[in-house]
Amino acid sequence: MGQWQSSPVCNTPSCVHAASYVLQNLAPNWAEMDPCTDFDKMVCYGTYEHNGDDSGTFTKVRERTDRILRTIFESSSSDEALGVKSSLLTARSNIEEYNFDMLRTAYQACMNADPSTAAAIEPLQDLIISVNKTWPVSPTDLKTKVGPNDLDSLTKASLLLEKLDIPVFHGYCNGDDGPIMADFMNSVLYLPAWLYYQSDITTYLDKDKMKSYAERLGKVFAVSYPDVDSETAADLGKAVVSFEMELVQTALAYEEANPPLNDDFTSILKNVSVSELPKVAPAFGFDKLVAGLTPPGKTPSLIILESHQLWPLFSKVVSNHSRAAVQGWMVWKTIMALLNQIDSDELFTALKVEMTVDRWELCVMEADTTLRHIKDHYFISSTYVNQTMQAAERVTDNIRIAFKERLEELDWMSDESRKRAIQKADNILENIGYPKSEPVDLLSSESVAAYYDGLNFTTTNRLSNVLAARRFNLAKAYARVDGTPNRRDMANVADVNAYYNPKTNAIVIPAGISQLPFFHYHLPDYALYGGLGSIIGHEITHGFDNRGRTWNENAEHRSWWDNATVAAFEKRAQCFVDQYSEFEYVAGGEKIKVEGELTLGENLSDAGGLRAAYRAWTSARESMPDVWDQQLPGLEGFTSEQLFFIYHANLWCSTKREHNPADPHAPDMVRIRGMTENSKEFREAFKCKGKKPKCELF
Repeated sequence: MGQWQSSPVCNTPSCVHAASYVLQNLAPNWAEMDPCTDFDKMVCYGTYEHNGDDSGTFTKVRERTDRILRTIFESSSSDEALGVKSSLLTARSNIEEYNFDMLRTAYQACMNADPSTAAAIEPLQDLIISVNKTWPVSPTDLKTKVGPNDLDSLTKASLLLEKLDIPVFHGYCNGDDGPIMADFMNSVLYLPAWLYYQSDITTYLDKDKMKSYAERLGKVFAVSYPDVDSETAADLGKAVVSFEMELVQTALAYEEANPPLNDDFTSILKNVSVSELPKVAPAFGFDKLVAGLTPPGKTPSLIILESHQLWPLFSKVVSNHSRAAVQGWMVWKTIMALLNQIDSDELFTALKVEMTVDRWELCVMEADTTLRHIKDHYFISSTYVNQTMQAAERVTDNIRIAFKERLEELDWMSDESRKRAIQKADNILENIGYPKSEPVDLLSSESVAAYYDGLNFTTTNRLSNVLAARRFNLAKAYARVDGTPNRRDMANVADVNAYYNPKTNAIVIPAGISQLPFFHYHLPDYALYGGLGSIIGHEITHGFDNRGRTWNENAEHRSWWDNATVAAFEKRAQCFVDQYSEFEYVAGGEKIKVEGELTLGENLSDAGGLRAAYRAWTSARESMPDVWDQQLPGLEGFTSEQLFFIYHANLWCSTKREHNPADPHAPDMVRIRGMTENSKEFREAFKCKGKKPKCELF
């Protein structure tokens, strides 16, 4: 990597860029600081000055990715959009221009929409009319309760919305690969229940907030319902909020009485035959929804139902409320699902919301949901070269080897549990960069065009385009319902993120995160491994954290470690819980302690992933004794070992003012502090007094 034998200092553009990023964050008086106690302050001193408020490495790279996509979308031709790396692509033809025209048409329709015109709300009103034709209900009918004679029409109206990927009475009917779930319960569909309340459930206990909520809904209905006066709309808003509140109260009472067993979400799942659904959830017609969504002859016999005993209670709630209230709630869920695609100043005023992103950013995000594969096709051709993938694959392979070596050394694992853990590590599927086959070959313009065959857009009606794309993409997903889950699925290739999926035992390292400063194939190895390598190690370790360890080497959710090994794991994991529970962060001007239990999986993966990445780097260096690690310009005062950790910490330099208490990740700067306490290699590199890590597992 770098310029191995040519110079002791790497002066390639990528090395200069990486060094500049580290130097602008580094404290000017770093030589006077103690890295063993103040490493986060030392390496992240300049983050606010250079990145601004509520920012950091991940945020800055995501912003740059969006700008790259904007440049692609606003190009004048497919050749311009493809850029200088277009030689990556397979046979070029007029199909390339066809793909680009699809992308540009959708983008221009989004950019040109005028929210000030009355016509902006018409597609939504047309959809509401379609719902009402399917289930004829007057918005003034607030006394007639939903009865048995309504259920067939209610189901048909729900199906109309479901086909637009707008689930009304359940969570999203999908897994990681459309509606197809990994076969851990011999099912292919999943109906989750928890769609009914916000993360802050105290909102539903506040009478003033609920009154304000009802008033807001009344104004929304006055704008969106065709020919409904403000008084009727206000009454409907109150009725809808009353219905929603009872759904939430029912769900909360059930959850309190039936918590997941041992905090294991799979304990609340049950295989239910489609034929049983009318008895389990009589009000919702799920059997008809499943049959209506899946192609003829492909309807599954079983689905996974979350909290199956809750559904009869929800059915009773439906029968307790008026026809207008239930249909109004369906309309409200539709508005919320399409909110970012509806251009109406009147609607936004009624909702009291403002767009916080520029129009082009909104349209870039929209393209990811409407034409993801075309968008990704151009993104990888412009940003992701073969050398990047080859380097990422090499780093990943070496970190897997290092992690397995570490498993061999763990004295708290029994021989049998260790053997199976090593097999699981061997079985981890590496999804690097972008998919090469299913559902499309992203490098092939023909493959991408074939996927979207039959989908047509117009430059004049943005919401109509969105609805057409939602219908098309959902039908594509359900067409695969009788197949096996696609373990190669990578979702958004441009995403600046990485993840581990326990249901498929696969790690995903998309092209979007394989950018500077995270990664570049010209960087010295300590930066490669300290940067993206530590993230790859983190995702591999997730397969063995407090949740990942409950899935065996065949991606089956069942016990597979002996009791002694589990007890030893939990004892060591408790050290991390206690440690992180003492860390504090500032939010809203107050000091708040980290939730050690909530963040345990991420904290274990941080420690294990960093150790595996460091071990892989040192092993790779020892295997090439004639090759040295070049210095980064301006950072010659540090050893390569120290730069490994400095580069790693820069990934987490952050100026976020708020932290979501429900986030399973510890605040970014806390993650740096945890690393300094738990990494023996860090403490050795900076000659700290105590070399022994505070907590250690993998």
